[in-house]
Amino acid sequence: MRIGTTLLAGALALGTAIGGGAGSAEEPRGAHDVWGHDVWGLWYTPDRDSLVRIADCGDGTPCGTVAWIDPVRGEVTHDDHNPDEALRGRPMEGVTLLSGFEASERGWRGGAIYHPGQGKTYRARVRRTGAHALKVSGCVGPVCKGMTWHRADEATDDRLASSR
Repeated sequence: MRIGTTLLAGALALGTAIGGGAGSAEEPRGAHDVWGHDVWGLWYTPDRDSLVRIADCGDGTPCGTVAWIDPVRGEVTHDDHNPDEALRGRPMEGVTLLSGFEASERGWRGGAIYHPGQGKTYRARVRRTGAHALKVSGCVGPVCKGMTWHRADEATDDRLASSR
């Protein structure tokens, strides 16, 4: 995702394509201990120009919020295309991109992903695919496009926390 170019590769390049393991302190315990559901933590988008923190929304489901954007390489640093005029122009750091999920057999489905470069929201699903890999998919109708995000190490998480 380049909230930069990859902040969901144009939230997964859907506009173009369709026509126009370690836990953190925020990791909930219990029903989500199945590996595919363990999505909590800090994740680099594919171009490593932004970080998204996935934490409990407060109801046991994941929410992903922009935690950092590379000031040099990040392309979408402000929410200039939001359909809500009151939200346009806000800094992307702190904006929730992923929300509304429900647990499925292999991960999280039925959620939403916000594509700030287009100001659109798409149906989404997320699931762990490896010890340090997360598949994030956005869908329009029956067509889904996914990308792999990679877990940030604890040192990155600590540096990010200390810079705030």
